[in-house]
Amino acid sequence: MSLTKTPRMGWRRIPMWAAVGGIAVVTAGVTLWVWAPWVDRSPFTAYTVGVQDEEHTVPGSTPDSCVRTAASEEETVIYDEDGKKLASGSAEREGERLGSEFGEWAGDCLIVTRIDNIPGGLGTYLTEWGGGDRTETSEAELRLPLEQRRERFKTMDKPK
Repeated sequence: MSLTKTPRMGWRRIPMWAAVGGIAVVTAGVTLWVWAPWVDRSPFTAYTVGVQDEEHTVPGSTPDSCVRTAASEEETVIYDEDGKKLASGSAEREGERLGSEFGEWAGDCLIVTRIDNIPGGLGTYLTEWGGGDRTETSEAELRLPLEQRRERFKTMDKPK
């Protein structure tokens, strides 16, 4: 029986296993960051709303509806940050006559534009109306429901 000690092989392998573990953690982190499963990438419908002054409208097909006299056929277009056109929609010809609960906006005509099939998950979009300037808009803003957009006019001040 020999009393000489043989070195343990386990201590030499620890740095190797630490490196393998570190690489695995980094790989998992990068995969999650790129994949981002918490991001809703499903296509969605956005609504934009605008208001036409009462004097530029006529009664619509029902008592609480209205039609713009200078109806615009201009499109609202949604682009990605690189300028690629993603979706577009035109405003409805007939809108909703706003009631007294809308304060300063009462009597004006609320016009809705529906924009279908906007690809989700981009975070920031550019919107353009009628060929004008492009405005940066967040995905959260575009995903707001129509009713919530409509309700904003109850507390919003009318520009003078």
